[in-house]
Amino acid sequence: MFQERSAYHGVSEESRLTFKLGDTVRIKSGPFASFTGKVEGINQAKSLLKVMVNIFGRARPVKLRFLDVEKVSAP
Repeated sequence: MFQERSAYHGVSEESRLTFKLGDTVRIKSGPFASFTGKVEGINQAKSLLKVMVNIFGRARPVKLRFLDVEKVSAP
């Protein structure tokens, strides 16, 4: 898998991303792009999140890479 390198001494962007349980995130890519959901699980070793997304009126779990989501800032 190709990882973009940042200007931070060769550290990948993916390793700098931090999420907490309960964070609201927006999906940036894939079939659920532009959907929002809450982080329900975090797998740091694989850089994966389990996000509960409301699909057709039902909350469904979706597994996503850290780079496929962005935190939604609080108003």
